[in-house]
Amino acid sequence: MWLENLNKLKKSCGMTIEQIATVSGVPKGTLNKLFSGQTKDPQLSTVSAVVHCMGFTLDDLSDDTVSGKIGLTPTQTKLLDAFDQLNEEGQTKAVEYVEDLVLAGRYKKGAAHGVAAKDA
Repeated sequence: MWLENLNKLKKSCGMTIEQIATVSGVPKGTLNKLFSGQTKDPQLSTVSAVVHCMGFTLDDLSDDTVSGKIGLTPTQTKLLDAFDQLNEEGQTKAVEYVEDLVLAGRYKKGAAHGVAAKDA
């Protein structure tokens, strides 16, 4: 799965193999093998250099992170950044507030004029 996620990160950042090679210092041939899956057990230093030059971290290769972070809106990113600054009690409260907003229905996507949206 890490290979699929690596390719998603590459697509997301919009860099070419040539650009990644220049910025990361990893030879183009090595990158071609890495992104095609020919390299079955790449060196951590190679993967780290590639991921960092694309603007990501090694954590971004995990399935949860990739599916959770790619394509976030600026508002979602701002919310997650603020959430990360809260201690455990604050994070619990924030989740409770969001759950209350969703349960109220008024703030759910598709809700019109204070009427709760029907579940699809």
